[in-house]
Amino acid sequence: MPRSQPPRPAPVEAFPLGDLVDLLGRRGSLIALWNLRSGSQPFRTLVQLTGLGEAQVSQRLRELREAGIVEIDEGGEYRLSSHGRRLQGPLEDLGHWADGWADLTPRQRVPRGAADRGRGEG
Repeated sequence: MPRSQPPRPAPVEAFPLGDLVDLLGRRGSLIALWNLRSGSQPFRTLVQLTGLGEAQVSQRLRELREAGIVEIDEGGEYRLSSHGRRLQGPLEDLGHWADGWADLTPRQRVPRGAADRGRGEG
């Protein structure tokens, strides 16, 4: 008798938010993007602002350019593209939320009545 094949995993559906969070969560991406909201910046300035090495900043800027979030202006400086500028509103809202969250003590972050562990935590 032929052996049955194990079932194939279901294809992963596209998850654009997850893709964006993955891109922005890479070391240096979000800080570079955050520093471009005030206008164009030369590469060396972005290296200083991120505190990362040139190769890593170059890689992140390349990824942000490939994603259509950052572009290079006529003077060779990096700036937000139209898509990058549209992303600023949601990021600033998230930044405000993060500021409030950072002000909470660990005890304040856990809602009243919450169990010590959630389902599946263990």
